[in-house]
Amino acid sequence: MKTSDWLKKYNIYLKKSLGQNFLSTQEYAKKIVEKAEIKKGDIVIEIGAGAGTLTEELINSGATILAFEIDERLKPLLEERFKSFNNIKIEFMDFLKADLSKVSSPKYVANIPYYITSPILEKIFLETPNFQSAILMVQKEYSQRMLAKSGKNYSPLSIFVQFFCNVEKLFDIPPHAFIPNPKIDSTVVKLTPKKNIPDINKKRFFKFVHIAFSQRRKTIKNNLKILFNDKTDNILEKCGIDPKIRPENISIEKFVEIFHYIKHY
Repeated sequence: MKTSDWLKKYNIYLKKSLGQNFLSTQEYAKKIVEKAEIKKGDIVIEIGAGAGTLTEELINSGATILAFEIDERLKPLLEERFKSFNNIKIEFMDFLKADLSKVSSPKYVANIPYYITSPILEKIFLETPNFQSAILMVQKEYSQRMLAKSGKNYSPLSIFVQFFCNVEKLFDIPPHAFIPNPKIDSTVVKLTPKKNIPDINKKRFFKFVHIAFSQRRKTIKNNLKILFNDKTDNILEKCGIDPKIRPENISIEKFVEIFHYIKHY
């Protein structure tokens, strides 16, 4: 049965307030599972089961699936659709409120609404630092910010994601592959956690990065004056950074280097 047929059967109308655009094409669901390299024995967390299009392919991989779905209207649909499978557990709750302390080395797969992507990433990185990988469907524009190394798309989000992970673009998904059709393309990205990340206070570091980007059109010297005052030029010189460049042209490594000076001022 098609995704649209399942929704019609249970008279479910998707909510814009929840950012509901459900993947409806099995072709792309299979491609995602293939790229995620999911196999029997894996523990997979799916964030947002929706009507179960991707969930079905995850189940067929033989892995153990823990799916989260916040919309309880979908409970009877998902329970009927997957009642004959014993390798899936569905939690009808907000993923952001889930206790993941007992989950070991999961792989994540998710079609994430734009408005809640950053909090979900933060939860994945900080609460399950031992995760193996995350395959995420996000808006194309958002993926460009996740992938950017410099330039106009480079932002605190870029630094946040790349601080923890290597980011790889896998493929785009057109609007017609979803119900309802979104106005823009989606992109599937793969996040693989880095083995060695800087041993620093992460919350303070990301707060510092936001300050550095507070006025994108201004120079890094101008934006950091609030932290270092008249010492700004000296610190940037020690880090080998031209005080006249903008934050969008400074690497993550250099931001970490500057951050080390904060405790001295």
